[in-house]
Amino acid sequence: PGGGGYKVLGEPAGRVQSQRMTHFGAGEWHGDNQLWWTHAEPGDKMDVAFEVEDGGKYRVDVTLTKARDYAVVQLYVDGEKAGEPIDLYNPDVIPTGPITLGTYDLDEGEHKLTVEIVGANEKAVKSYMFGLDQILLKAVE
Repeated sequence: PGGGGYKVLGEPAGRVQSQRMTHFGAGEWHGDNQLWWTHAEPGDKMDVAFEVEDGGKYRVDVTLTKARDYAVVQLYVDGEKAGEPIDLYNPDVIPTGPITLGTYDLDEGEHKLTVEIVGANEKAVKSYMFGLDQILLKAVE
């Protein structure tokens, strides 16, 4: 599921909602919506659940949103730091395309993607927003 189809765990700081994305470009975002996190500050974290149907080794990719008021984020998969911080600043609202977080051994069942706000680009409006379009799992042989 993309956008508003994700389950947020617990009560993160700020506000989490589904945002329609058609006015930024119909068909650019999966299901034309995203999970939109606003009113957060650096240091705040949000946990998003994702399901694995068959346990195994998976490459985990995410597609996010970039905009002029979006944050720099650090992502984690099941509590393990996933790659380097991602700067989501862009003058216009655009989808990132797939960003590979790494390869993980994932058991069947629920797993967790954690988003940590770590800052903002010096050119960004300091609203520290975040948008999640999709979490993509690709089985690795």
